[in-house]
Amino acid sequence: MTGTLIPVTASAGAVPLTEADIPRLRLPGRRSNEQTRDTLRSRPGRSVWVPGTLEHLLIGCWRNRREISSIEEISAVRHLPALVEEAIVQCGKQGDELLLALELESHRGRSRLERAGLEQLEEVITYEIDAFRLIHGLERQVQTIEVSQHDAVLLQQLLVLDNAAFPWLWRNSREEFQEYLGSPGVHVLAVRDQGHIVAYVGFTEFDGWGHIDRVAVKPERQGEGLGQFVVSLGLGALRQGGASRVGLSTQRSNIRSQRLYERLGFRRTPDLDYHLYGAVTSVSGIETH
Repeated sequence: MTGTLIPVTASAGAVPLTEADIPRLRLPGRRSNEQTRDTLRSRPGRSVWVPGTLEHLLIGCWRNRREISSIEEISAVRHLPALVEEAIVQCGKQGDELLLALELESHRGRSRLERAGLEQLEEVITYEIDAFRLIHGLERQVQTIEVSQHDAVLLQQLLVLDNAAFPWLWRNSREEFQEYLGSPGVHVLAVRDQGHIVAYVGFTEFDGWGHIDRVAVKPERQGEGLGQFVVSLGLGALRQGGASRVGLSTQRSNIRSQRLYERLGFRRTPDLDYHLYGAVTSVSGIETH
């Protein structure tokens, strides 16, 4: 992550949102009420609202990371800064280290999330490739294993590799791995070399399209062509599954991965880029830059 984040204090006007407050929000339909209630129960004490205007923020969990909350819904026009400020305070009271918000829209100037007090932490850029383009991975005498969510030993090995390979914000928890592996169309291939898991690739099959979700290489084995090898594995599997186009993404700050993907023939799709904004809480001990 980049930037210097400064914890904030509470603001008047915005207060915690409780289940008892849901009927007052006048949400459209019973389903909306149920979804809001589920969010409040799954991540209690973090969502906030302004009773006088009914503006609110619904706060959930970021990718099954218990120490990171994320803004899942924004309904605010006048009081977004006050809502964000109060949400940061409430997340800190619950022991969270970071509050995040994702923004899909591009802005020439400052986004409304920045104006509300959040700081841009990451810009995620996207790529796509013709699935029938041949990518030749380096010849390797390694074992490729399809990962099952029920293989606890292999899952733990992947978790260790994943946490060593990715920056703090992008590390996967065990719960996230298990949920990911149980999702429709998802496959994860691990690469074992001399008895050790050295890389993995995760991808999702859609109807006629595919996405390479995760590429990780053991830090001490980077620079040996394993990244290209696992990308070629994922692309080949998606092609066999019927995908004609394959997408992936990486951080703007990750120059190494960008060079790899562009060298392999992936082309930028800037219309699909997105940004992550966030703020640390008063209890946070994370490194922000």
